[in-house]
Amino acid sequence: MRLLLVSTYELGRQPVHIASPAAALTAAEVDVATVDLAVEDWDSARLDGVDAVAFSVPMHTAMRLAIPMARELRRQQPGLPIAFYGLYAGVGQDLVVGDVADSVFVGEYEPDLVEWATTVGSGTEEKGVSRSRGRTKFHRPARSTLPSHDNYARLEWMGEARLAAAVEASHGCRHRCRHCPIPVVYDGRMRVVGADSVLADIDHLASDGIRHVTFGDPDFLNAPRYSMDLLTEAHAAHPELTYDVTVKVEHILAHRSLWPQMAELGVLFVVSAFESTDDRTLDVLDKNHTAADMSEAVALLRSSGIHVRPTWLPFFPWTLPSDLTGIVGFIDDHRLWPATDPVQLAIKLLIPEGSLLETHPAVVPYLTAYQPESLTWTWRFADQTTERLQGALDSIAAEASDCGADAGDTLLLMRERIGEMTGVQMAAMPSSPPAPRLTESWFCCAEPTAGQAAAVGLTIGRVPLASA
Repeated sequence: MRLLLVSTYELGRQPVHIASPAAALTAAEVDVATVDLAVEDWDSARLDGVDAVAFSVPMHTAMRLAIPMARELRRQQPGLPIAFYGLYAGVGQDLVVGDVADSVFVGEYEPDLVEWATTVGSGTEEKGVSRSRGRTKFHRPARSTLPSHDNYARLEWMGEARLAAAVEASHGCRHRCRHCPIPVVYDGRMRVVGADSVLADIDHLASDGIRHVTFGDPDFLNAPRYSMDLLTEAHAAHPELTYDVTVKVEHILAHRSLWPQMAELGVLFVVSAFESTDDRTLDVLDKNHTAADMSEAVALLRSSGIHVRPTWLPFFPWTLPSDLTGIVGFIDDHRLWPATDPVQLAIKLLIPEGSLLETHPAVVPYLTAYQPESLTWTWRFADQTTERLQGALDSIAAEASDCGADAGDTLLLMRERIGEMTGVQMAAMPSSPPAPRLTESWFCCAEPTAGQAAAVGLTIGRVPLASA
């Protein structure tokens, strides 16, 4: 049996969600071929000798790109078995199951994917939607069939562009932030990958020339002892490596004693979902932090010698122009412009099928209709200026991403546009200390750009800014 694993997008990284299942499938004696359409071209010859295809969809952007791609394969080869797997595989299942895919595997998908691959065509294979949060034994990810690391995002720091890669030490999350797709699948649970598998992967990456590793866990400190033990062993084996991790503001403050040690172990920067400077919005999202906590987190990390890269979610139905100037003011005050990716100032709330926000009383009055093709609810803005501002910033960020424009120039243009459209006189952008950054600036919850769609041979529209 020959199975083709397809990735459409994984944040500019060599896709872990191809490499990890490839190892499990190979161990089950499945002949695995792979293609990463973010960096490789597609042609129909890739289907030669292939018995089935499985699409990796770990995030919104990947799912939006995978559905039309799978639909085209189904048109060309109606009898070809197709599966979707990953965190986002269950979103829009009415659109996917029976139309573009026979089988969908959500959550801890590897055992179900292996079983499907070993039984497909027999009439006994799993069809429909399968969801699992069970514990799984993971192999070291198999990366040999994937493009080399120099095809992917690099770490830019200290005048260098260092080869970078991602690993995952855990899946799921102990928290239930309402806007996040993870609680819909994991419901406050997490699953560790296992230190042996992760450390073996880091060993392999280091031998392959990688100098910086991203821990792609939803929150690296969901299991602090496990994560710190893993990081300690990785540093002992490869003291030259640097790392970045994703951590909630709440965990940054709760585990404040760990940060000096993490800096010594090579943690260069922390990605943290700040989202908004409006405390009411943070409460609706159940973030369990305030804007004041965000300021404290920045100071705490900096005092430990660790940089912080906040992620933002500026646009909600109730957002006012002053909320945008509030975020700009926070970035100004904390000198965070070099740590900000342009797309972060343009992101609009996505409410996918099953979202914890679907029935929230703060959100319901603004919902208009669910758009299956866009995998999200459309909603209306309360303020027309805010709506126009989001559209303008989204266009600037997408165009800059597609043409590889300088992030600083793009942010300056976006900052000026915010001032123009809100009627606020912006002072000069304050000088800020340099910050490490990965060269991929897009985001898991952002809509695909025209360039990303073109890379997989598709024309794809942006989600409407508001309801018709």
